[in-house]
Amino acid sequence: MSAVTSTRSRTKTGGIVRNAGINYGLLIALLVAWQIVTMAAPSPFFPTPLTIAERFWAMFMVAPTGEVLLTQPVTQDLIPTVVRMLLGFLVGSFVGVLMGVWSGMSRVFRGLTNWIVEFVRAIPATATLPLFILLVGGTDGMKVAFIAYGITWYVMLNTAQGVRAIEPTMLLMGRAYRKTRSQQMLTIVLPATLPHIFTSLRLATAGSIILAIASEFLASTNGIGYQLQIQTALFNMPAMWSWMVFLALFGLMVNVLLELLERKLLAWHRMSH
Repeated sequence: MSAVTSTRSRTKTGGIVRNAGINYGLLIALLVAWQIVTMAAPSPFFPTPLTIAERFWAMFMVAPTGEVLLTQPVTQDLIPTVVRMLLGFLVGSFVGVLMGVWSGMSRVFRGLTNWIVEFVRAIPATATLPLFILLVGGTDGMKVAFIAYGITWYVMLNTAQGVRAIEPTMLLMGRAYRKTRSQQMLTIVLPATLPHIFTSLRLATAGSIILAIASEFLASTNGIGYQLQIQTALFNMPAMWSWMVFLALFGLMVNVLLELLERKLLAWHRMSH
């Protein structure tokens, strides 16, 4: 028994190492090719990876004045964007789960709101930004509300779909055991819907980053979107690319954290398949 387990463990470890080697090998090959091409044919739009790495280090890690991690770009632009994005993500996810569960459980509510939801979600969230600015102004609260509004639809629709996919016999069993509606929600509906909720949260993560940057393009005096616009206008390509690299790394980190949380909370779901 232990020999079989040991063999499976080695096979699994070998697969992980092999996949990681392929992925990182492709990334390294791409960076090396980029470095060679940009050194052979310099372009004002595409600095070398080494140039971008040097600027990234100076902007986010250690400033020329000796500041570590809490450099000016971090405190004045990076942190405000991350805070807005996280607040909008949390508010939008909470509202989306509530509305999704309600829509999935109540035919009356779904019937009354379905046409409104279909009409509103057909409008790109970014197209509503001028309306948010007119109604609320260019404040941080407006940006948080705009992000929350945009990602509510990601979460709501997937959650509602998950609720409607629950086997009716599970709900009938809850009623047979005389569970209250709130108990059914906590012990049957939410656990069964969690896979759909986590799928929507991972989509909402990317959406919240996009919406945060978009809101800072039009109505902000700081933030990553504001800096991307300014550095592009100044033709400071290394700084612009550094901000883009940070966005990629940040999005990857948040996605990995959500994936780890999903594996922890949904271990039972993976074992059932």
